[in-house]
Amino acid sequence: MKVGFIAPLSIVAVNGGVRTQAHQTAKNLKNQGVEVDFISPWQDSLDVDLVHIFTASPETLGIIKRCSEIGIKTVLSPVFFSTRPAKDISLKLKLERTASKLGSGISSEYGIKAQICNLADKVVPNTQEEADLIIQAFDVSAKKVHVVPNGVEERFKDSSPDLFIKEYGLKEFVLFAGHAGAQRKNVIKLLERAKDIPEPVVIIGSFYDDDYGASCKKLAQTSNVTLIETQEHDSELLASAYAACNTFILPSLFETPGIAAMEAALAKANIVITRYGGTKEYFGDLAEYIDPQSSESIVKGINKSLTKPESSNLRDHILQHYTWSRVAELTAEVYNTVSKF
Repeated sequence: MKVGFIAPLSIVAVNGGVRTQAHQTAKNLKNQGVEVDFISPWQDSLDVDLVHIFTASPETLGIIKRCSEIGIKTVLSPVFFSTRPAKDISLKLKLERTASKLGSGISSEYGIKAQICNLADKVVPNTQEEADLIIQAFDVSAKKVHVVPNGVEERFKDSSPDLFIKEYGLKEFVLFAGHAGAQRKNVIKLLERAKDIPEPVVIIGSFYDDDYGASCKKLAQTSNVTLIETQEHDSELLASAYAACNTFILPSLFETPGIAAMEAALAKANIVITRYGGTKEYFGDLAEYIDPQSSESIVKGINKSLTKPESSNLRDHILQHYTWSRVAELTAEVYNTVSKF
């Protein structure tokens, strides 16, 4: 089977979870007998059995419409979540459709995502919470939604703290790694209360030259914070930071579920993470969950995590359920189902 992978061009500028998800899924699908072709706008044709699209976004609406028109089956990883209730989103979309009939011709971001999810032959969200939201908010048939989890590279279980300690002289600190400049990651809430955290705070991730980035950098100057520019995903320093820290935090507005947290967990870091997006499905009772809108909740979660003894329980849990090889198996099963339609 030959599958075309399509992702928005914006992932080139943000070396984040979607890029990792696509690359690692493709790499491990080879062992399932699936050939992956990364589709670019410069190719002359779509010579594939089906197409797997990553993200329901304005960038991917055109291609999924075209695939539907020419009869190419599509699988969609929507990468979607919202803290707004499903019923509110559903009502907004009903009003939008009514306005459209009157000639407005305007689609909101929710409207575009709903179109894409309904056009796909199969929708494969990363968490059940994401799946439920898509079904209820976008009126997508539950029969076409199948949860396929995100995965993690097993190499992180062998990470050594030595390089990071040598470079920065820090260990047992609190670590954030990711797209720090994105407001959804909510790093500013962490920086606002860094002074109330008894251990150093390390941020691996670049900020934009905007007001939000300037505010974050200013806050970092007043506390025990070390800022490090974004590292490549295969960076030895990043893996070493996971192993050197005591606690890894993602104070995001939501995560589905946060690949970086899974990587850090393999290095036996304690995990503090947002409660929104389906994170509890992955980490169970082995992590501390915080309300991203509450600075007090963030500090309390971190301080509790810092007192925990080292444990391999979360690492073992993730290795058992969330490797990329397992993700590839589940993904191939979805492809086989779609190809038989």
